Amino acid sequence: MKLSEFKDDAALELIADIIEPATEILADPAIKEAFSRSKMAAIKVAIKNHKGAIKEIIARLDGKTPEECHFTALSLPIKLLSMFNDPDLQQLFTSSGQMEDVTACSSASENTKE
Repeated sequence: MKLSEFKDDAALELIADIIEPATEILADPAIKEAFSRSKMAAIKVAIKNHKGAIKEIIARLDGKTPEECHFTALSLPIKLLSMFNDPDLQQLFTSSGQMEDVTACSSASENTKE
């Protein structure tokens, strides 16, 4: 499923479920560097470094738990490409990264105020 297909309570539940694994992936500098080269490079790094987080996101987008989520060597790249090509998911990841930058900046400024 695409991110835009989740509505109302289902959208709230989905975001609550994927925010942590998405942040784990986004916080990895290797992902950012690989993504600047290509989506496939980013997918490779994500698979190697964040297996659990990827499985959690794929499962949740499929309406399953990670334990119920199964894929093959053929279906995994298709699911990952679908996930990485979803413009709404890309937007969520991009804005999540920007929110982290803003939070880090505001925390630093709060710590310097007397």
